[in-house]
Amino acid sequence: MQLFSFLKKEFVKNVLTLITGSGLSQVVIYASIVILTRLFSTELFGIYMLFSSATLILKPLATLQYEFAIVLPKKDTDAINVVGFSFIILVSYCLLLLVIMFFFNKSIANFFNIKELANFIYLLPVSVFLFGGVSIFDYWNNRANMFKNISKGLLAKSVVMSSTQLATGASSFNSLGLIPGMLLGQFLQLLFLIKASVNSMVHLTKEISLKRMLFLAKRYKDIPVFNTIINLTNNLSNELPVLLITKYFGLASSGIYGLAIKFTRAPVGIFQQSINQVFFNNASKIYNDEGNLHELVIKTAKHLLFISSFLFIPLFIVSFYLDIIFGENWTDVGLYSRILIPWLFFGFLSNPITPLILILNKQKTMVVFDAFLLVFRFLALFLGYYFYNSIVIALILFSGIGMLFNILIFIYLLKTSKEKKIAYN
Repeated sequence: MQLFSFLKKEFVKNVLTLITGSGLSQVVIYASIVILTRLFSTELFGIYMLFSSATLILKPLATLQYEFAIVLPKKDTDAINVVGFSFIILVSYCLLLLVIMFFFNKSIANFFNIKELANFIYLLPVSVFLFGGVSIFDYWNNRANMFKNISKGLLAKSVVMSSTQLATGASSFNSLGLIPGMLLGQFLQLLFLIKASVNSMVHLTKEISLKRMLFLAKRYKDIPVFNTIINLTNNLSNELPVLLITKYFGLASSGIYGLAIKFTRAPVGIFQQSINQVFFNNASKIYNDEGNLHELVIKTAKHLLFISSFLFIPLFIVSFYLDIIFGENWTDVGLYSRILIPWLFFGFLSNPITPLILILNKQKTMVVFDAFLLVFRFLALFLGYYFYNSIVIALILFSGIGMLFNILIFIYLLKTSKEKKIAYN
């Protein structure tokens, strides 16, 4: 009876809705990876991971993170103006990015010693635009409690992306790698979200005005000032291994690391991202109603700890058999995965409650946290290369730093959730 009562709770139902879509999308991706590792070389996987990492690093600047503010206003008329302003920034940024790529693509490729990626660099603005557009519509659907749309969008992306990558790998266009499939998946996901969101948005479009957009941009000014820096430094520190492994150890090692992080992070991300979005929605409402945020954090942490045992124990066991699953060219994937699991475990406990940073206006503190994290992660990878010339030692140091900082962030957010402060007036 307690189980049924637990499953009927709105928070849990919304999380399960998102997990269903995310879970099905990851099943599709996992099934395809088993074949893709036999169709594409470790080098082509390395190029794909580098392109994906570059997209994630560039994305926070694309909208200046204003999509986070879509969930915050009480009025839908204000939220739609934030949507409009986010798209203006996104289009402007991607056009600027395209100009930069046109003039400096060779310099970027030479710096990382990846001439193979030079032709794909022009596609980065496209990927950033699609990624940013999806993020904007995700937060609109989050605000409207239309979590099924988010789930269906993820599933559409994974099906299109995986099928396209499989078709490319089995064809004479194998040398194009995995990037075209990724872009097509993002494009179809964005199209689906636009179509699914039209009815909830169209009647509000007449309320959009430049004056109101600028007013709201000023009202939520701490988001671009601090949250963009937070997400930029956080994404950069998370994707730093791909950049530095490529530079220090080559594309093949980067591809193996990329598959390891994909294997370990994907199932964890299903729950982590889903709980994050629902927590953001609920915490915003509780804060606006002057409710008990600390109680919500405690309950969420207990749920996360319970779920983690069903995630990380199987991940650890399966990691010993990945060479059988992915093929003989990927024997180190299991070792890298086991090194990363401690970092991902503590990240799983802290990441879903990070929306408190925005809700309680604690961006300034997190800028300092993330700046230190970025510096120490860089030092971990650099020292592993410089003193030992060992990717294994570099990853052990990297994972240890990530584990320590996630513990500190969790403790800080748990303490901060007791505060009652008006973040925006």
